[in-house]
This record gives sequence, C-alpha cells and structure tokens, in this order.
Amino acid sequence: MAARRQMIVWSWSLQTGPFVGDDTQALLSDDERARQRSFVSPELRRRFGAARAGLRTLLGRHLDFDPRRLAFATNEFGKPRLAGDGQVHFNLSHCEERAVLAISDTTEVGIDLERERPIEHVDLAKRYFHPNEVTAITASPDEAEQRRAFFLVWTLKEAVVKALGTGLSTPLDSFEVAIGMSMPRLAVAPEGAPRTWWLHAAMAEGYCCALAVPGVGDVELIQRTV
Repeated sequence: MAARRQMIVWSWSLQTGPFVGDDTQALLSDDERARQRSFVSPELRRRFGAARAGLRTLLGRHLDFDPRRLAFATNEFGKPRLAGDGQVHFNLSHCEERAVLAISDTTEVGIDLERERPIEHVDLAKRYFHPNEVTAITASPDEAEQRRAFFLVWTLKEAVVKALGTGLSTPLDSFEVAIGMSMPRLAVAPEGAPRTWWLHAAMAEGYCCALAVPGVGDVELIQRTV
C-alpha cells in the first residue's frame, strides 16, 4: 500500500495579524515591493504585502531558512516555485481578506480560495464548465444551493489547473469534477494529466477553499491558522 502524502495548509488574515504592518515590508524582495506599489489602492497594497509576507514566513519556517533569502522562479505558464529547489512544492491563493498556502515535501499541489457571493452562476457555469458540472449545479431548485455548488466546482477546477501548472492553456470545460459525494473526485481528467487525484473542498466563514493533488489517492491533510 502506498504511503499517505502529507499536505500542510496554512490560513491567515490579510487585514490583521502578524503579516500586516510596516515590519513585514522588510521580508519582501525589491521586485515584490515594486509590484506592491503598482496597486492603486492602499487596501490592495496591504493585501498583497500580507500575502507575500505570509508566504515567505511560512515557507521559511517549513524549510528552516531565512524568509528574506527565499528566491522564486516560475514555469512557462507562470506557476511559482522555489528557485533551485524541486523538493518542496507549494501553492498560494488569496481572496479579499484571507490567504491560504499549501505546502508539500513530496508532490505538486494546487489550492484555490474564493469568497462566496451573488454572481450569475448558471450563466458562468454554462459558459466555462463541463456539461455534467452544469447539470450538478442546477440540480437543486434552491438558488443558494446552486451558488454553493458553483463555488465548490469553480475552486476545485482552479485547484486542478494550478496543480498542473498549465494556467489558461487547460480549458475548464475539458475536464470534470464531481461533487455529489462526501469527497469530491475527478471524473474526467485533463488531457495528459494523471487519472488519479486527491481532491478536497470546504466552505467556512463565507469562503470556499479547494485542494487538488495529482497522482495520489490519499492525503494526510494538516490545517493550521496563523
């Protein structure tokens, strides 16, 4: 029997806490500070700084390494990785005032975070999702249940694409996630991707968070809050 892979997921606030404030600016690289200055509003600059400070602090803690010295690179589709280190895999997502970071020592991972909110969920699903997912989303006559199903599917699909590191080159309607069971599953895999996946999704405090890990059937999930 294959060993269970361990996945650590950190969650933190972009509004308050240890990653907000002038002291955290010292953690950021020159490029990150330049990107932060490019945002028009103070609110967006604060969120970006707190997300990057959290990423650096938590990765540095995991690696027992100075977070200020961490260097990042990207693949051809823009997925970040640690420069010169292929052993530690991570993925960051943030939305409004929350951020989440997934870290694994053994396997690729994708994570996505969205705040549940009123949107044209049926129209968007019909435009971008697999037909079977549209059917699952519209199965309930209750609009709130439909919206919840939409965000579960959306974050799961984004997590899959982020785990693959292929960005928009993988159309969202080219694969299918199924949510009508206790644990979601990948019913139709993207072309060229592994057929076996571990998926997880949950709603909490108005946010939907999803994880996707390719090539494994079981994962030990460790969730921590800063």
